[in-house]
Amino acid sequence: MRKVMIMSLLLAQLAATAFAYTNQDAGFKTLSPAGDNYITAAGKNFYGFIEDGGRNAGYAEVLQPEAADKFFGSKFTTADFTKKYNDILLLQRNNVSQEQILKLVDNPFVSPLFVLPEGEKPEYHLEVQQLGRNKYIVVKYADGEGAIRSLYYTSANDKLYMLMSSQQPQAHKLPESTIGVIGSADGPTEIMVQDKSVAGSRFLKKFKTIKPQPQTQALNFTDKTAGISVSLPDDWFYLQLKDNYNNEKVCFTAAMPLEAMREIGAEALDLGVTDLESAISAAGDSNLAAAAESNPDDYYNIFRHGIMLGSVKMADSRWTDELFANPSQSALQLKQGIEEFKAYLAEAQYGIKSFTYDADITDKDGSFYLQTEINPAATGSYYQLFAEGKASDRTAVVVLVYDRLDDNGTVAYDLWGNKNEN
Repeated sequence: MRKVMIMSLLLAQLAATAFAYTNQDAGFKTLSPAGDNYITAAGKNFYGFIEDGGRNAGYAEVLQPEAADKFFGSKFTTADFTKKYNDILLLQRNNVSQEQILKLVDNPFVSPLFVLPEGEKPEYHLEVQQLGRNKYIVVKYADGEGAIRSLYYTSANDKLYMLMSSQQPQAHKLPESTIGVIGSADGPTEIMVQDKSVAGSRFLKKFKTIKPQPQTQALNFTDKTAGISVSLPDDWFYLQLKDNYNNEKVCFTAAMPLEAMREIGAEALDLGVTDLESAISAAGDSNLAAAAESNPDDYYNIFRHGIMLGSVKMADSRWTDELFANPSQSALQLKQGIEEFKAYLAEAQYGIKSFTYDADITDKDGSFYLQTEINPAATGSYYQLFAEGKASDRTAVVVLVYDRLDDNGTVAYDLWGNKNEN
């Protein structure tokens, strides 16, 4: 009897965590990170994560009707998707050329989060796969570095879903007769595909569609260490990083409008950034830095509104003990640091309209705030910056909130002001 009870509890726990992320409005459930070190991204219509240094990743998105209609070039329905799936399956089984199969999908790159060079569409390969109960139309294409990426499309309730996934990436070459080629017979390109038995199959198998229902709760992010939850508008998204570094729990969250995500992607393409290595190279390129300085509005326009929240739960109290050992001295040093920041802004030719701050530290806790309106050099817009931080035994929290005042006012500041504190 004891074994039965233990097994029942275990199964109940597994059932409760099998679909750790649910989006009722978009109509899907999916897996979320299982470990302590990961990055998640979430918006009204999408959810994704990367964990264990990139060894496991998953992304799911419901396409809006106007985007879904572009997939087949007509009004999208699940019935049409099922028919096209079966048509491709039949052609695939009969070894019909990719040239014929490609005619069944009008545009496979329909996600608004996809940032491709204007007027360019990668060559791609189409096939169908069934993983678990899910039937996918799979689009394989080569990215700018020659690596093969796969997009998995499925449908339910007249909605089109796009998924991406990887797990312990291990690639091997399969015969062309099995996987076909990208492009037509005039320009075939042999492709590499990931081992289907390994690459992200669990995320794709466990994806589940549900009947869409209006969300009862707005999109929000939570930092448990900070004890803070912030609700976001439908046209915002957030990125959250959680890590356990040297036994210290670190959490960093950035939230901003979705438009910023698309503009960041477009700027990255213009700079030739496609991965971490090219990003590091671009950061050190003096020519690119000069280009940014010559067109500051293009870069500042990306960052119109945002919230950046960081927290750390330390392994021991050495840092906070030192901070609280001499409260007046610690407060003085903090205020000096803020004054140095003000001097930096003036030296960098930022127009400073207002600048207020304070710091309060006792023998048990400490806090500070800073609020300023500044005009970045060579731009025509003022930004309001608000920062505050708190420290207590083994815990530190800091937030930066910014708003471009000529663009919907203090949206981010108002969101932060309406936060829930536990």
